[in-house]
Amino acid sequence: MSTSVAKNTAFMTLASVGQKIVSFIYFTIIARFLGDTQLGIYTTALAFTVVFVVFVDLGLSNVLIREAAKYRDKIQSYLSTVLSVKIIFGLLSYITLVVVVNVFDYDPLIKKLVYISGITMLFDSFHLSLYGVLRVYKTLSFEAIGIVVSQVITLIIGGLALYLGWPMVWLILAFTIPSALNVLYVSLILFLRYGVKVIFSYDPVIFKSLIKIAAPFALAAIFARVYAYIDTLLLPKFISTEAAGWYAIAYKITFAFQFLPFALIAALYPRFSECFLYQKDKLKHLFERSFTYLFIVAIPISIGIAVLANDIVLEVYTETFLPSVLPLQILITGLTFSFISFLVGAFLNACDRQVTQTSIFGVVMVVNICCNIFLLPRYGVVGAASAALISDVLLVCLGWWFVPQVIVVSYRYIISVILRVGFSGVVMGLLVWYINQYVYFLVAIAFGVLIYPIMLFMTRSITISQLREAVLLLKR
Repeated sequence: MSTSVAKNTAFMTLASVGQKIVSFIYFTIIARFLGDTQLGIYTTALAFTVVFVVFVDLGLSNVLIREAAKYRDKIQSYLSTVLSVKIIFGLLSYITLVVVVNVFDYDPLIKKLVYISGITMLFDSFHLSLYGVLRVYKTLSFEAIGIVVSQVITLIIGGLALYLGWPMVWLILAFTIPSALNVLYVSLILFLRYGVKVIFSYDPVIFKSLIKIAAPFALAAIFARVYAYIDTLLLPKFISTEAAGWYAIAYKITFAFQFLPFALIAALYPRFSECFLYQKDKLKHLFERSFTYLFIVAIPISIGIAVLANDIVLEVYTETFLPSVLPLQILITGLTFSFISFLVGAFLNACDRQVTQTSIFGVVMVVNICCNIFLLPRYGVVGAASAALISDVLLVCLGWWFVPQVIVVSYRYIISVILRVGFSGVVMGLLVWYINQYVYFLVAIAFGVLIYPIMLFMTRSITISQLREAVLLLKR
């Protein structure tokens, strides 16, 4: 059984990583075809959907997985109740979405796209719950197949739309259609394999028990989602859809690397929980080592892209998007803080500090909105990127403030890691910058990939034993 689960998990991980890579390539193609103005319209419409889908789900899918795993005889009742509630939440969210885009008088094309993409959020929320039930049965392979097939369908529809010059509505339908098919696919799997039906029946007792557990997670998800996308939603109103397109490039490049800490965090979360409950003496060591690994991964990405930002934007996205360079440099600087915030957040949640983490997200969201309102009208896309950087730094600082409630952090060790790894990254960055003056930027990147590990070993930022420790952690 454990071997089967391990294979399914590996399959799921590969599918997710592959989907993110293909999604990034797909976005790059769209950007080159559409140009800055239309890209801004497209990304704004999608951002509305990404934000409002949280209000449809409200953390119920995650709670469904947990509770259904405990009470398998009630899976049908749990699922039926959640789906029934989501119909109501989805309708209310859709109405709210329509009202918001009209009250703030967004571009007519944005409104049209939002009306269609809003339907997608209901399908997305549905298959989150349906796949959640499949996870209870430990059949992750079906979800992996669904991810891959959905991405292929999106590529086919979106590619045809771009090649044949179809209206932009088809780029939205490229997500809506596979999302609807996903619901049908997983519904059939559940029924044919496990006898679980997609029916709508409301049980108030079950709903009350689920929403009580889900409430803090829902609040955290709302805070995080608004915090992540509020700049994208405000840019078309404060500046222009063209500026939204420039910002989309900078954001997408930065966001593309967010999957990197997920593998480590996925391995760390149960280890943090286990150590917190049974081996508190090992918790400090695990946290500090994890900080080291994430910092080592984040620094070369941040410095390397900051140094090569102009060449990357020019070569990949064309000169139309050169205004994206400075926002990209600012956002990518925040990537290091973002990586560390993943660690701190997972640590606090695993150590029974969920309320604290939710409160932190709430404060950061408010600060982020205020920064955007103040900086956007004055500095445009640079202001949006600066607001994001300020928020990333604040998220780490506030989270770190509560870490000593659980463990006694060795600041001498942390500062040593920052100085050693930081020095290695700066040396790599200077050499990459110098080489890039004379050769193609991809050659400079290859050189950076070579020189950075050498610098890490020279500065003793990492050792062979630490590498073995990291590999063992991921295997576990």
